[in-house]
This record gives sequence, C-alpha cells and structure tokens, in this order.
Amino acid sequence: MKEPGYVYILTNPSFKEDWVKIGKSSRPVDIRSKELDNTAVPLPFEIYATLKTVKYSEAEKLIHRYIERFTNLRIRNNREFFNVSPEEALEIFKEVALLLDDAVIEETYKVSLFGDNVNTDKKHHKTISTKTPSREDIKKWMIPANPKYFDIAGCLNKHRCVYWRQHFNFQTGDIIYIYVASPDSAVRFKCIVDGHDLPHPCDKELAFEVEYYVNPSDYENSKQHNRWMKLRLLSSINSDELSMVHLLENGMNKAPQGCLNLSHSSFTKLLKYIESIF
Repeated sequence: MKEPGYVYILTNPSFKEDWVKIGKSSRPVDIRSKELDNTAVPLPFEIYATLKTVKYSEAEKLIHRYIERFTNLRIRNNREFFNVSPEEALEIFKEVALLLDDAVIEETYKVSLFGDNVNTDKKHHKTISTKTPSREDIKKWMIPANPKYFDIAGCLNKHRCVYWRQHFNFQTGDIIYIYVASPDSAVRFKCIVDGHDLPHPCDKELAFEVEYYVNPSDYENSKQHNRWMKLRLLSSINSDELSMVHLLENGMNKAPQGCLNLSHSSFTKLLKYIESIF
C-alpha cells in the first residue's frame, strides 16, 4: 500500500505577506522546511498548513493547476512560489481535500498567549487537524437568515464567507442551504461548513462583517456567543423556484424558524427538489 505524503503551504518572514511556497514531500514537512533553510533565504520557512494524503503528488498538481487556471500568480515558471495569501491558498487546499477520501488538513497558526489586545511577541503554535468526512457522513441543512438584522446577501456576495453562531452539531464539510426571510422568502445560498465549534472570532477576523449588521449593537451582543462556525459560499441563486410557495409544495411544512436537518428521511423530497435547482 502506498504511504501517505504531504502537500504544504510554507511562508517566510523575509517574503511579502502574500507570497507562499506550495510543494510536496514524502516525508514530514518539518524535515522538508529545515532542508529549505539555507543561504538562499535569510530566514527559516514557517509551516502554515499541510494536506496529508496518499495522492499527494496528484493533489499538488491539482492545487497548482487550480491557482493557475484563474490567475497568473506563479512568481516564476517551474517554481513552487505563488503570489497568493496563505489564507487563500488554504481555501484551495480545503476544496481539493473534498475530492480525496483520505485527506487530513493540519493548520498551524500563531496565537497570542495573552490575548489579542496585549502587545507581546510571546506566541505559541496551535495545530488543528480536520479529517475530510466521507460522503456518507456529510449532512445537509437549511438555516434561516433575517435580512432585517443582517445583510447576508451583501456579505456573501462580496466576501464569499460568513461567521455564524452555532447552535447545532454542524460538522466541517456539511452543506448549508440558507433561506432568506421576507422580502425574499426563498432559499438563496448554498454554503459549506469550513470550520465548526469555533471560539468567537477576534474583531480583526470579523471586521468585514460589521457593516452588514443593521443594528451595530447586535454585533457587540454576538460576542457573548462562544460557539461559531465558518461558512464558505459555494453558489447563489435568485429563482422563484426556491420561493416559499414551491418549497411548501415539495415537502416543507412552514417557513423555517430554526435549523432543518435536510438529511433526515422526512425531508427527502424537499432536499431532492432543492438539489435539482442548485
């Protein structure tokens, strides 16, 4: 049986903030990053994230192709350096991981020991491992959004992601359909859970969302909630076929007041209908 290897995102303090090295290795990435620490670069590389899979060679090629299909971000031909932020590179890693049965992503990032408001250089690294769920494990949900309180359409259309207060056991990889209340009264967005059971994001991470709160005090009140998930937009639709009238005709009982587990057998017809439109 083929042994797993790694595709990695490396950053370097001597590089621009939006420069990364994306390569592969059959050995642990910390060994590879030390090998790259030579006279060609003034400072050591830092591991931002890794993707572990037996198909690491194929995954690396797919990630490189994914970047180059939509951009011209390779800094030099035939080199593994890209003019893309590590956060954007990680999003691509997550999309590719969904295509693999055995993918495990590890994110390594710096967290202040004393909180975000303290000026200190003392940092430690925290590693999160997320195994991409098998297709059988992925659940599909519907959640309501009220534009009277938060402009979900404006946020997703511009930023392609949103942090959401989590009240149910959503898991990374689950699919979320967002029903937008009146005046839309329709399903408008299909998202994927990019992270679950997260602590409250820091103000820096949530800064882009503030303008979409109709009442700014609602943003401040949201900080009291300590369980969050991150949703990434997969697609949006503006069709009357997903309005409340058609949803009621295809298995919905009433306008959703809370979360609906569309994977439950009682919503088989409804889910099939929604998926036929998206």
